Amino acid sequence: MAGTPFQFTNWVEGLNSDVSPLGVPENGFYVQSNCITSYKKGAVLKRPGYEKISTTLESGKSITGLHNFRQNASTQKMLTTVDDATSDDTQLFYKTSSGAWTELTDAETAWVNKAGINVEFEDFIGYCFMVGYGATDGFIAPRTLTGTTFGTTNTTSMPNAKYIRRYRDRLYIANCDISGTTYPYRVYYSSVPSGSTISWTVATDFIDVDYSEEITGIAENWDRMIIFTEYSAYMYNQDEKKKVWDICCSNYRTIKNYGAYMVWANRDGVWASQTGGAPMNIAQRVIDYIHFANMSNSFAEMIDEEYYLYLGNVTVNGISYANCAIVFNFPTATWRVEEYFDSMTVFAKYFNSGEDYLYMGASDGDVHRRGKYTDTTILSTDAGNSITTLFYSGLLSFNSPEIEKEITKAIFYADRAQGLFLKARIVDRNVESLNEFKPLGYLKKYINEFEVNPPKGNFIQIMGTDTGKMPYWSLLGATLHIVADKIVK
Repeated sequence: MAGTPFQFTNWVEGLNSDVSPLGVPENGFYVQSNCITSYKKGAVLKRPGYEKISTTLESGKSITGLHNFRQNASTQKMLTTVDDATSDDTQLFYKTSSGAWTELTDAETAWVNKAGINVEFEDFIGYCFMVGYGATDGFIAPRTLTGTTFGTTNTTSMPNAKYIRRYRDRLYIANCDISGTTYPYRVYYSSVPSGSTISWTVATDFIDVDYSEEITGIAENWDRMIIFTEYSAYMYNQDEKKKVWDICCSNYRTIKNYGAYMVWANRDGVWASQTGGAPMNIAQRVIDYIHFANMSNSFAEMIDEEYYLYLGNVTVNGISYANCAIVFNFPTATWRVEEYFDSMTVFAKYFNSGEDYLYMGASDGDVHRRGKYTDTTILSTDAGNSITTLFYSGLLSFNSPEIEKEITKAIFYADRAQGLFLKARIVDRNVESLNEFKPLGYLKKYINEFEVNPPKGNFIQIMGTDTGKMPYWSLLGATLHIVADKIVK
């Protein structure tokens, strides 16, 4: 009794966690952690791992800033900040593509008694400008870096600030402080450069917004500067400013550009505005991850047409996720979840040998590089630690939920089996809640045939899981042979 074959070879819908298991499309997943469906369209792959970059900067201390300083077309280095061993001062390190982390000791002198600081960076006129703020120690003094020279060039009269961004031919800083007097609603701007020199005239060169909502970030796109507050957004074109949306940004570090799109996050979702038009919330399929996270602590990066939004620890649909990021793939408009062994504190993009890489600063003083499928050696661990993958299909009814079916044969196809373990559970009229998953077996070859036990029910749900250090697995699809039995009355 072979039954009617139902093919599942096109899992392109990605994660759909905002609906019931019955509402998940047959080509999507109810749970999808550390599994990628947007690289080889239709297949499911274990994600690449990540590796530690050079040595630990300061053991047990969080990376507080991370930036790829591209001074010019041929000179770049990765910059990172971290507390010193006693969390009294902020240290600044740099690294070239082939070198080790090297400390710029003048920074610790400049930022003495300043710890736990989120340091923000911006490249302009051959310098990297740095500002920052911490909840305990307040603002740091602004500083610049060119080459390996750290100092005060171009910062005379420059206010302290939380945020910094270049727009057109000036540098802008927002949510500021001057000699202990805070200006949370103010944006200051520099002069137009004269060669490699700018100046700051704080008496006149500023704009204010709102006066009741603190500025939470500034950004640039569409030849406009966007100023976010706790509940609103303003646009500025160097002549006038105007309020454009009642949509806020929860954290400056979530704001990223993807061509004509600006993307950012708040407690209501992930927002994307194209060419400056009304933003759309693109996070509905993963909205519970947003709602159960502290979005004030979130941060993001855009790599290879994917928006990585780090949320930390959340519980969704009864499953707990540790050190997780939700990832939006723009070409397929799909989401997935990635969980990391390390607790991350900041993301940054790094350009090396023609490729963009995601660098991730961690809470233990390490910086990591997330691997890619295009690497010569594809990373299969998280800095030596096992990766756990997990996916659930929805409840599959084979177009007739009212009919009890018998699954006579379950066949799975894998071009890279690598020990992925499959389970299934049956739902029928005799159970009041979902049954436990029962083992099907390990993938060991290209075509794998399993028996489903028990074989009868109205719905079947497939689960795949793996914990280990094996190279990535790749599941191409499945065929389930079904015999319709009877209509449940």
